Amino acid sequence: MAFRGITEVSLRVRDLEESSAFYRELLGLELTDTDPPTAKSRKCRAGHPLNEDGFSVVLTEGLPPGAAPNVDHFSLEVSTLRDLLTVYNAAKERDVQATEPRIYAGRWQTYLFDPDGYKVEVMTRDAGTGVTGTYGR
Repeated sequence: MAFRGITEVSLRVRDLEESSAFYRELLGLELTDTDPPTAKSRKCRAGHPLNEDGFSVVLTEGLPPGAAPNVDHFSLEVSTLRDLLTVYNAAKERDVQATEPRIYAGRWQTYLFDPDGYKVEVMTRDAGTGVTGTYGR
């Protein structure tokens, strides 16, 4: 048996709206599921809902105050170093905690921390040929 990838990550969060905004506005995921409107969860998706190549982040209300997230991290791959730097710079503009982009194990990466402290890796296999300038502020 061979796995093809991760299709869904489910995270327990304190504030559905704040967490949903992080994944939609900063990372560009689409809100796909709020049915019923009183539901205590939200599903944000990358890729078309009927496309096997996408994935979902399900946010469920219920992380107790003061509790630490219990997932080390999950990783999202972007196509180019320029895309990674765009996400990094957008995070810094929004005062989202993010690590300086770096090369690790032959890949560029940065870590962002969502409103509940979950660590989200954004990485690319792109070597970044032709990207110039600085990425930090």
